[in-house]
Amino acid sequence: MVSRGKLTKKDIDKVGYLSVFEQCCFSFERMQAPGFCWAMVDAFEKIYPDNPEEVSRAMHDNLEFMNTEPHFASFLQGLVISMEESGQDPELIRGVKNGLFGPLAGLGDAIFWYTLMPLTASICCSLASNGSVLGPILFIAIWIVGGLSRVWFTRWGYNLGVDAVKFIGEQSAALTKAAGILGVTVVGGLIPSYVSFAFAEDLVVGTVSIQGIFDSIMPNILPFGLVLGLYYLFKKKNINTISLILIVIVLSCIFSILGIM
Repeated sequence: MVSRGKLTKKDIDKVGYLSVFEQCCFSFERMQAPGFCWAMVDAFEKIYPDNPEEVSRAMHDNLEFMNTEPHFASFLQGLVISMEESGQDPELIRGVKNGLFGPLAGLGDAIFWYTLMPLTASICCSLASNGSVLGPILFIAIWIVGGLSRVWFTRWGYNLGVDAVKFIGEQSAALTKAAGILGVTVVGGLIPSYVSFAFAEDLVVGTVSIQGIFDSIMPNILPFGLVLGLYYLFKKKNINTISLILIVIVLSCIFSILGIM
């Protein structure tokens, strides 16, 4: 039997705080593994206080290739130290870690980088463009909280233990879909603030302004239609973003020269 120590709340939180520096030791061979392992070294030494061989083994197991969303990496770290502390088979721990870092990457990206980042950036940039100092302050504050959330994720992973496998399997699809819907809704609502597309005021049919006709149908219908058109080209016709940007620039120049816009 291997003698094991018991982790305290302070030990678990320390792993979460150290995980903030995970990307500082990024390796193209092992990706996040060096930083991922480093954050847990003190926990391993606490779990195996008189057994350097087990500490070495735990470190070796966590220096394998590892690549997931950084915030959710702390969840995985909490899970690993929980399983080490409870005496789970090392091969099981490795298998759970290797099996979960992919799904956690998709879930974390959907929440933090596809939803929270564009949402906060859009709102805060809008505040800043209007001359409000609250824009950059709010953006920094939100992402400081996001960084500190790693501590909560570490505790969550530690408390779930091996039950995390079942939980993620049941909830990841629903959470990813919900985050995607929220992000698309928020970004869609910000279209009128960031997309400017209108016909020239002196462009008329008889005595009626063409722009006025579209405005009477629905305000901002032209920016909305432009975004839908670009989305269609990107999603259905597989036109890359660089090509779309060039198309927008060329059409803008042509419409401007012709006096249409």
